[in-house]
Amino acid sequence: MTDYFELHEIDESDVQIRLFAQTLTGDVKKWFKGLLANHIADLVVFHRLFIDIWERKKNPLQILSKYDNIIRAPNESVQDYCTRFNSIYNNIRPPLDLSLIKFPDGFDTDMSYQLRERNPETLEQMQSNVVSVEVNLLAKKSGMRNEKRVVIK
Repeated sequence: MTDYFELHEIDESDVQIRLFAQTLTGDVKKWFKGLLANHIADLVVFHRLFIDIWERKKNPLQILSKYDNIIRAPNESVQDYCTRFNSIYNNIRPPLDLSLIKFPDGFDTDMSYQLRERNPETLEQMQSNVVSVEVNLLAKKSGMRNEKRVVIK
């Protein structure tokens, strides 16, 4: 089979996508047929695109509960937290003012205060600020640790 693919220059992921497409019906099939040629680079991109559009949405109360209780996990990167927050946010689309209040609540008190103090107008601005705020706070904490070492000596 692989010789056939190589002979006709057929990509395996292309075959997988096409086989999957044969299982689609109704609006989903119309959506797939409406995709532009070469719009999907690989199977992973296709899977993410498909899930984002056609995944059955969860119970609204469950999503609201997740939104209300979202906090940054220990050792979770800022980018991962932003991705998780945006995923939940995009499912419920609360007013912008509320998201600017809720997003910083997922961080510790110092980080939350610093984010709010910068007074961004959009969630994107706040999320781009979060990296620099974290760097500044880590540098400040590191400086404080170094001062304590000097005082103890």
